[in-house]
Amino acid sequence: GTKITYHSPLERCSQLTNDAVIMIEQRVCIYSFDACARKCSISASGSGVFDGDALLQCVQKLSDDLTRSEECSKEIEKGCYMVSQKCCEGLAGYVKDRSDAARLRVVAECANALNTTIVDVVREVSYLTNGQSESLESNLSSVISVLEREMFDVFLESVKRNVSACARLGFIENPSDQQNKKTDDSAPFPPYLAASFLTIVRCRAQVERALRDLRRAEGTTYQFLALQTASDGVVENICLELKSKLNHVRPQADVFSIHLQFLISTLKKYLSDDILSLASDTRRMLLSASTGGRGAGKGMGNGPEGLTAVENLERLGRVYVMCLGE
Repeated sequence: GTKITYHSPLERCSQLTNDAVIMIEQRVCIYSFDACARKCSISASGSGVFDGDALLQCVQKLSDDLTRSEECSKEIEKGCYMVSQKCCEGLAGYVKDRSDAARLRVVAECANALNTTIVDVVREVSYLTNGQSESLESNLSSVISVLEREMFDVFLESVKRNVSACARLGFIENPSDQQNKKTDDSAPFPPYLAASFLTIVRCRAQVERALRDLRRAEGTTYQFLALQTASDGVVENICLELKSKLNHVRPQADVFSIHLQFLISTLKKYLSDDILSLASDTRRMLLSASTGGRGAGKGMGNGPEGLTAVENLERLGRVYVMCLGE
């Protein structure tokens, strides 16, 4: 490099001393963040905790100790990133061989870190380095968001599997076997609808307990995303099964069309456009199949009797409707 010339031995001594102080303080940063990373990794892998407070305290201590913090900006930024990365690696290890509850715990830890601790850390680092770490927030958010998305996506896949196992029509009775059975006013709530709603309600309770009203970066709550996945899965599975078993359900096509109408009206705010379209198509198919008095309810799907049947379903299934309300 270019040879530096000094006007006096004192100036040279002063520069060498300054360089030595900078090197020592850079080493202090490296060792401090390394110790913090080990501590946070243990907390994450053992307890499922993203210890953002430990990172913040580490930065605050450096703020008190350093005299050349601006010259240590690269070490500080790399150190914060390393600690966050070790936390995420520890959390990924924590969920291995654990249930969905552990994954939701990790999602909650990541969401809390993104919304609170990381913001505080970035502000403290910005103050410490005089605004030299402009990319720190995006780098930290990126590494944490990757784990958050991965864990929540795995949970949603589990929701889909549970829905697929529970949202089944089950045994379809022949109308001739029901002639001496209870009337609509005293009939029980359809078991397959009860099983489907229980799956959605259980999903809601699980997410609510772990994530409360936390939101993703784009502003949508985790609860809404989970309910959307569960509701879409329930309606899609039932519609596809109704289509594949049309010949079996034809004698009760109008009854199933009323069930589907009840499903749509109850879950409408959670259903995606594609699933709403599938449900509407399936209901039209059922109404068409029951036209001409072939169905058990003699084509009552769109008439006053159909409305009464829907009201009966709402009465019988009000506990599920209440559980899915605000």
